[in-house]
Order: sequence, then structure tokens, then C-alpha cells
Amino acid sequence: MALKLSLDLLQRHLHQAIKLDETDDLFESLQKRLPELIAATPFVVKGTVRNDNLGWVSYLHVSGTLTLPSTRSLAPVELPVDLAIEELYVLEEAQPTQEVQDEMDETVIVIEDDQIDLQRAIEDHIILAIPTQIFTPNEAANQTMPAGEGWSVISEDEYADQLDKEKEQPNPEFEKLKGLFGDDQEDDQ
Repeated sequence: MALKLSLDLLQRHLHQAIKLDETDDLFESLQKRLPELIAATPFVVKGTVRNDNLGWVSYLHVSGTLTLPSTRSLAPVELPVDLAIEELYVLEEAQPTQEVQDEMDETVIVIEDDQIDLQRAIEDHIILAIPTQIFTPNEAANQTMPAGEGWSVISEDEYADQLDKEKEQPNPEFEKLKGLFGDDQEDDQ
């Protein structure tokens, strides 16, 4: 069974859950949305889609591995993905009010083109699960920063310390100006 469920299929299974047990290669479609993606294992998708009072609720467990560049060194880093996704799909005319949606635990999505596109929802959740900083195990353990000839990356704490030290030291250019006027001007006043 594909990750796109037609409204016809959903209507036929109105009183029973549709079980999903899929392994899908999402690499190409994820890479279109996430160009820095190096690799992705096929994702295992298990769960159910069932009808409730408002629409169809999907309960999915998604697992796989992404390979992305380290945010520090650009070295490839494997990032395991293990997600629980719960969403409510409703027909436009049955869409609950915003007040009702605010009280719900699930994300509410309006069914478009007479189908539920679980693949798009899964991709959205995978992308949202990627942390803003990704480090190799060595970078995470040692807090190593990249450096080159005449440059190095420093942490925010090191930068703050550096600014504090600069504030404490007088500016050498202003020190040179102090000797320019000498003590003679003070006597003339």
C-alpha cells in the first residue's frame, strides 16, 4: 500500500483501521527539499489510519537514518530518525473551528485532491526533526572547532570572554593621543 490514500479507499474502510507497514525510499524527494542531504536509508513506516468523528486520524511510527554534513566541519554525520506522528485529516466542509483545533493533540490537515498524502507529512516531520547543529561524535565529545592558517572558529563563550578582555584593555591609539597635549595646556587654563 502506498503512502497516498485515496478518499475512495478511506470511504471503503470507514469502520475499520487501515494498517500501514511500508518501507519507502524517500531520499530523492527529501533531497529536493533538503539539498545538503548526503544519503538516507529507506524509512520504515508502521501505523494505522482510522476514521473518527471529525475525519481520519493517522498514527504513524517512522524510523530511518539521514546522512547530513556536520555544521562544524562538513564531515558526513549519520542522524537516526525515530518519530511518532499523529495527524487528523478532514474534509474541507468538516474542518473544525480554530478553537476546537487549539484543544486537540493532533495536527489538523484538510484533505486535498481527494487523497491523504502521508509521504508529504512524513517528509515534513523528518525535516522538522533535524537539529540546527549536527556534529560528528568526535566534535561533540571534544568540542573541537575548525581552524586554518590565520583563522579559527571559537565558541560563543570564548567570544564573550574575548570581548570582556578587550573592554578592560585601553585602546593603544588613544594612549598615544594622551601624550600629545602634555601638562602645559592644563597650566594655561
